[in-house]
Amino acid sequence: MIHNFLALAALMCLAPGQTAPPATNDEVVVATVGDDVIRAGEVERLLAKFARGKRLNPEVVPRIRSRLLEEIISRRLVLAYARRVGEAATAAELTAERDKLTLRLAAQNRSLADFMKSQSIGETDLERQLAWNVVWKKYLARYVTKDRCEAYFAAHRRDLDGTEMAVGHILLRRPAAGGEAAAERPEKRAETIRREIASGGLSFAEAARKYSAGPSAEDGGRLGWIGRHGPMDESFSRAALALNIGEVSRPVKTVFGIHLIRCDEIRPGSKRLSDVRREVEDALARELLDKLAETERRYTPVKYTGAIPHFKNTGL
Repeated sequence: MIHNFLALAALMCLAPGQTAPPATNDEVVVATVGDDVIRAGEVERLLAKFARGKRLNPEVVPRIRSRLLEEIISRRLVLAYARRVGEAATAAELTAERDKLTLRLAAQNRSLADFMKSQSIGETDLERQLAWNVVWKKYLARYVTKDRCEAYFAAHRRDLDGTEMAVGHILLRRPAAGGEAAAERPEKRAETIRREIASGGLSFAEAARKYSAGPSAEDGGRLGWIGRHGPMDESFSRAALALNIGEVSRPVKTVFGIHLIRCDEIRPGSKRLSDVRREVEDALARELLDKLAETERRYTPVKYTGAIPHFKNTGL
């Protein structure tokens, strides 16, 4: 269950002739979860599935690997949680799950041995996958209920129902010079501009013409209509869709710089829960995975070897 990676597509394209960075040796240990070892090969297998048909941009590959490693760690933590609370898969459940897989493969004229070879996995990996299937199905069935889906949709309606907003922005570029202090300056400057707008010293349009480095500055910062899932950067869209008409956001950081966003008009969406149920269920599954993994980290130590770069903030 790897979530939200399709949004990376635009970052992953390579210019002709470019190649992705080489993988770490498959047997190298990249992390441990309690006594459970995670090797580089497991991460590389997921990366290969994710990258199938794409040419990865070398600049984002390290963060993708890091994110995939976090997904594997989260699964290991959930399995550790299940063992700790007495909900691990039983021998009978594992046998039944193996039998189901064998039957599905047989319908495709494939054997279990062929499947394991094609996936480059051994018996231990297979047993772990079967255990995950058993445990995760149980947890999802308990957590992703009708009531919880309805509550999630109500709480995130604008994110899900197709709502669009007419917005404007003021863009402040980061200084070319590096260093933490330099990176903070645009945010502080954005806060000052925001206070100036709030006090009535300048209108948003006037502030955009005076301060914005974006091409929309001459038009008072107006960008037009955007949705929750495009065409703007994820951080920008998420902040914009949380605004009410006339409200100006706190500084928002994207790869382009620091933004102040103003909502000018809202066009409510018409999608219902039935239209986006899969998306809601996926979001709740992500929520559950994060909750269980975070809970288990208090009991099961996670250690990184450094063989794969570890980014504390792996949001992509």
